[in-house]
Amino acid sequence: MSNTHSTKKSTYSHLSASERGEMAAYLKMGKKPAEIARLLGRHRSTISREIKRGSVDQVQDKNGKPTSSSVYFADSGQRVYESNRQKCSYLKLNDCSAKFIEQLGYALKAKIRLHSVDSFVQTYKANHPEEVVPSTKTIYRYIKEGLLVIKPIDLPKMVSIRKRSKPVIKTNKKTLGQSIEERPECINDRSEFGHWEIDLVLGKKTKGEAVVLTLVERQTRYALGVKLEDKQSHTINCAVKQLTSQYPIASITADNGSEFSLLSDLEAVDVYFAHPYSSHERGTNENFNGLLREYIPKGNSFNSLTSEELDNYITAINERPRRLLQYQSSKFLFGIAQIA
Repeated sequence: MSNTHSTKKSTYSHLSASERGEMAAYLKMGKKPAEIARLLGRHRSTISREIKRGSVDQVQDKNGKPTSSSVYFADSGQRVYESNRQKCSYLKLNDCSAKFIEQLGYALKAKIRLHSVDSFVQTYKANHPEEVVPSTKTIYRYIKEGLLVIKPIDLPKMVSIRKRSKPVIKTNKKTLGQSIEERPECINDRSEFGHWEIDLVLGKKTKGEAVVLTLVERQTRYALGVKLEDKQSHTINCAVKQLTSQYPIASITADNGSEFSLLSDLEAVDVYFAHPYSSHERGTNENFNGLLREYIPKGNSFNSLTSEELDNYITAINERPRRLLQYQSSKFLFGIAQIA
């Protein structure tokens, strides 16, 4: 078996007719797909898919009994491959609906953007089935190639994604109260409504700066947001108490920041604390905060942010159709859950 250590990116090529012939011969010799892959210098998945593509069911007489078996033929695989290639067509930009391209630009460059690329594509397809609409992946490729009026900078998530560094294990922080390990399974699997995650979104990290408190319901992903004058624990507790009187909040999951140290004092609300330095345990809230950052970027002061502006930003996210929710909005699902 040969090993390739080249750093040059190899170009992909389809199986040739001669390779299919070699495959058929190796299979007759009783070789396994993994071994054939090594002999041909191909990935084992490529070989497995080709075997499935070119196999034909045959009935053979064994010991006087008809027995059905699947046999691979090189010419059968080549014929199916050529047929598939004739059906394959690359969707050119000029073939796409001009109306779709125009409305996509308006939707994604709106001051308060309701749609993501994916939600707009899927919603438009559902409403205009007769029009030629490219896939979400194709749209992203067009944006990267500069073929649309939309630029990567118009989609903050597109330019902010970076390679994850290796996690650093830290153990010098204690859990403030009831650990997330004690959280019931009905909360973990999101089967029960009314369980929330909480966090703070910070602006400038200086004294006298306002912050935004966010809560996200785990099942519906519906979010609440409140501007606070500071991040003191008693300020946060007062805000949360007010929200619990207005919304169905059965439990809250927080991180181990000192600003949440008094949450355990809340009545009729179970409070759980994630493990130290484990933001992924509150991924629902972290994801929402990332979406909110499109409107209130890092490093900007929140002192001039009005409650009306914050409400408009959160409403835009709550009303956005999301793939995670089968292209329904958090607001719609939250309303249904409250009635149920």
